[in-house]
Amino acid sequence: MLKREAKQLNFYATLYNRIPENHILNLINSSVSFNFVYDLVKDSYCEHFGRPAKDPEMMVRILILQHLYNLSDERVIEDLHVNLAYMWFIGINPDDELPDGSLLSKFRTLHLGDTTLDDILTEIVRQCMAKGIIKESSGISLDTTHIEANTTKKVPERIMKQLAKKIFKAEGIEDKEIPDYKSIEDHNEAKQVMKDFLEDVIDNATEKSSEEVAEAREVLESDLFIEQRGIRSLTDKEARVGRKSSTQYFFGYKSEYCMTTEGIITAMGVHNGAYFDGKDFDILCDRTLEAGLKIAEFFGDKAYFMPQILNRLKGLGTRAFIPVSASSYKIDEELYSYNKDSDQWFCRYGNETVKKSRNRRKRRQKDFESYRYYFKPDQCRNCPHRDECIGKTRSVRKILDVSVNAPEYYEYSQFEKTDEFREKYKQRAGIERKNAEMKRFHGLARTRGYGLRSVSLQAKFTAIAVNLKRIAKLVSSLNDKKYQKIQLFLIKLKNMMRVKIYRDMEWEETT
Repeated sequence: MLKREAKQLNFYATLYNRIPENHILNLINSSVSFNFVYDLVKDSYCEHFGRPAKDPEMMVRILILQHLYNLSDERVIEDLHVNLAYMWFIGINPDDELPDGSLLSKFRTLHLGDTTLDDILTEIVRQCMAKGIIKESSGISLDTTHIEANTTKKVPERIMKQLAKKIFKAEGIEDKEIPDYKSIEDHNEAKQVMKDFLEDVIDNATEKSSEEVAEAREVLESDLFIEQRGIRSLTDKEARVGRKSSTQYFFGYKSEYCMTTEGIITAMGVHNGAYFDGKDFDILCDRTLEAGLKIAEFFGDKAYFMPQILNRLKGLGTRAFIPVSASSYKIDEELYSYNKDSDQWFCRYGNETVKKSRNRRKRRQKDFESYRYYFKPDQCRNCPHRDECIGKTRSVRKILDVSVNAPEYYEYSQFEKTDEFREKYKQRAGIERKNAEMKRFHGLARTRGYGLRSVSLQAKFTAIAVNLKRIAKLVSSLNDKKYQKIQLFLIKLKNMMRVKIYRDMEWEETT
């Protein structure tokens, strides 16, 4: 049962007066109100029956402390017993009882979800805009960061061996001989041997091991399992292998998030390690707009140079600062240049296109469209560079085959070379610092639990924590500026008073 109670009203609460005004928790509390949490989670509580529940706002504040200082469930409760600032921040009296550490896990499981944390993140941004802490119109950066799984990845042979052992244990079978896959030199042969063995075990299993058999069938039926692109751990089945670069891999998850140039995260999504950057751009963009922000500029790396993102930004009237991706735009600009007004391509030897057609072809069972631009045949025929350009084909002239978006991408490539682009793009570096901050100081380098839901809660609470830390910094800076303005005003007032006194003295002497 959920009900609100008055807090921090007894005699011992006067101890909280010792907390400095510039303490980070004091600055956070004065900038953001968490009263809205009650309305977000009230539907997950029984209104009239059951024991009185712990205040959800207090529980959220404890979880914020946990991720702000990178503490475990047990450690954050231990520190709450002795830290006055922590007690004051969560809204209890110094002599009140604290919840057990296990209640934090229960609260996360039963009352919190992705939608709730997204709403908390959005509401914090909205409140900061209303108080003038962050600007209404801002530049937005988008990036992903990988999170290592809290387990190791295993080869398919080892996973199939573990599944077979689980079935044997449920069946009560001991000392069952299992093929030694390590002695087989050919990796593909070893996988096939273990797969045949596990299928035979499943066929001979009884009702005693129905759950274990169902789990084994689920793993084997996945098309990506044997290819080592699916399940790589029975401890964390939702973790996947992803790429850091063309040569580096990791096992775990990816978090993708939008951040303002002021350092405030506006939206975050969490996916398995095989996620492709930019796939959920529209969702993150919509959440950012829900907070009331106007996206004036967008900063991203080459991974975000794709038609759907560029078209969405164009529709919002947002300037895109994204380096051109060679995989999307394959024109050699040393050989060809484009004039958008005449819709013509020009080669560096002086020839120009005189005809254009639309071409459709099928590749890998997908339909692709492109433009074909035809150069002047006479000039190509007499060109001294004909052999290196056209080769030994029978074509009379050069035919330039480009993607449908190539003319538009040419403008982006030209803009990328300007000083304005280079200067503005430096603002994107802030998101890399935010990645490092969340990993090094808030524990996001590695997952605390298992599964996508657990990782999502961890990542989004970390985003909320670093947002509040940044807000405290911005508020402190604003307070310093206000203090400096007051000091300047007082100095000016003092000087004006001195001038007035001096003039009064002069007037008295003359009279």
